[in-house]
Amino acid sequence: MSHANSHPNRRAAPRRQPKKSSRVLCVTGKFGFGPNVAVSLLDVSETGIRLVLKEALPSGHEVEVGLEAMGDQRPTRIPGVVIWCVPMTDGNYCLGVRFDKPLKWTVLTALTYW
Repeated sequence: MSHANSHPNRRAAPRRQPKKSSRVLCVTGKFGFGPNVAVSLLDVSETGIRLVLKEALPSGHEVEVGLEAMGDQRPTRIPGVVIWCVPMTDGNYCLGVRFDKPLKWTVLTALTYW
């Protein structure tokens, strides 16, 4: 058995690649009063998001993610919890966030490629 097959995919929903026009913000704290530390959006699903941040955040830290598709008047804001965070070679951090509630299908389809 190969290493890849020995660890099943534990994701609750498939990740989707964001459109180039999609925008993200990530603020520390559940109520969105902290600074925006997001650099870029890597992928998103109904249950979570993977993104690049300017600073490390510990597992269990509450954040608010703002997602904006082209044509949106304002971002869709959704609270979540940091699941993991790893340093990148460029000085930024790659982060996984689990949303507190599923992302609406209409928002997901507006943000991502199929």
